[in-house]
Amino acid sequence: MTPPRPAALPTLPALLVGSLAGLWRRPAAPPLQDGLSRHFAVAGIDPKHAASYCRLFDFRHSRLPLSYFYLLAQRAQLALMLDRRFPHAIPGLIHTGNDLRLHAVPRMDFGLTIAVSLGPQASTGKAPTLTFGFEMSQLGRCVLSGSSEYRLPKSRRLTPSLHIEPEKMPASLPALAWSFEPSQIRRYALLSGDYNPIHLSSLLARRLGFRGAIAHGMYSVARATACIEAETARPLLAISATFQYPIHLPARAIFGCEVVDATHGSYSVFLPKEQRIAVKGLWQAALA
Repeated sequence: MTPPRPAALPTLPALLVGSLAGLWRRPAAPPLQDGLSRHFAVAGIDPKHAASYCRLFDFRHSRLPLSYFYLLAQRAQLALMLDRRFPHAIPGLIHTGNDLRLHAVPRMDFGLTIAVSLGPQASTGKAPTLTFGFEMSQLGRCVLSGSSEYRLPKSRRLTPSLHIEPEKMPASLPALAWSFEPSQIRRYALLSGDYNPIHLSSLLARRLGFRGAIAHGMYSVARATACIEAETARPLLAISATFQYPIHLPARAIFGCEVVDATHGSYSVFLPKEQRIAVKGLWQAALA
């Protein structure tokens, strides 16, 4: 069977208009059984945009950091969410996990094809979740693959528990103080195009069960990627993230990175005030 011809990856303004229109979308059909999939094409990577991203996070070992590619994958996911068959409102979807793996560093001046698909709806406890898989190819070769998990907003309101045990930062992780300010999140929103109102509007975030606006999950992952690369002096080939507690703005956090061997390790973002680990994951660096 001939593979579908990829459509041009929509621009951010077009995607933002469509996602805002999705505020009023309501499920009109039962959950999809066979998923959705699309193929998109992008002419190349804008060197100025990539350079701005590297400056924002102080990347020094990668011209195209691993976490940067999520910006393209996220556009493809958003475009798939705008498919008429996607039954959920886009604003308010809660990003709960991510995996990225770089197979080869693509050339900036060559086009990329992005295949994105939506898996069957699943449940984590009482919360329905959606998982998107994506794969980027250049010149017929896969250069990056990954997945993203989202929790549906209607299940986000949780009953507070009186028996939540405080968590501790793993003692083996060297600590680095981080701050999360609304101005930083606005800069990331401008660069990434992720204007989900839960990150920018305390009023709308509270309507979805949060105390106020929260940081983007991938903002934390990008900062983690930059810090790990600075620690190991090597670019990352893979990183995973579990977003298990929201970072309400403004916030103070402790970032910890553990090097298991020369190319593998783990990391955590810990919130001292809440005594909770907000983000944790594993990473893999390139060989010397």
